[in-house]
Amino acid sequence: MTSADLLVLIKKHPIGFACGVVCLACAALLYFRGGKTEEYRAEYDAKSTEATRILANVRNSEKLPTQVAEIQVLAKEMESRLVRSGQLAVNLQYFYKLEAETEVKLVDVRQGNPPKGQKSLYAGIPFTVTVQGSFKQVLAFLQKLENGPHFCRFNAVVFAKQGGGGEGGRTVAGDAGLNLNINLELLGVP
Repeated sequence: MTSADLLVLIKKHPIGFACGVVCLACAALLYFRGGKTEEYRAEYDAKSTEATRILANVRNSEKLPTQVAEIQVLAKEMESRLVRSGQLAVNLQYFYKLEAETEVKLVDVRQGNPPKGQKSLYAGIPFTVTVQGSFKQVLAFLQKLENGPHFCRFNAVVFAKQGGGGEGGRTVAGDAGLNLNINLELLGVP
């Protein structure tokens, strides 16, 4: 077959020849790009994961203003519960108020210095408290500290019988007196 015969055949069947050329081009393209299937699959998976994450962010952003408002309210509440180490009178007033509520005798209350060199925004402000009273009163004092408005951590709690309080070591009310020594920390700002 010569080129003249081939040219006549192409002119006689142009659609068939065009389809043959397109099939050969597709076969060559498939052959050369077929080795990159795993690469394309990995790229597809990465983009699909990113699209899923973006859609989740868009869905979650609908609730964002209400969540920010809730967090701001909780942050203000937490700030109100913090102790300021520089406000000695206010801090000691808290213990005097507990003394009045629980009817214990506050023997000694001392505020220590917060630890130096902490790079934290908040620190435990140490206190040493000594109270006297009946078992019920002392326990009520402990419960008020634990459930009070400030974040409290007890480091050491020592109960001891009160010595020489009356006849046979008893108080006037008939209940054995106790001394309670507490080392505690209230969460605060140094």
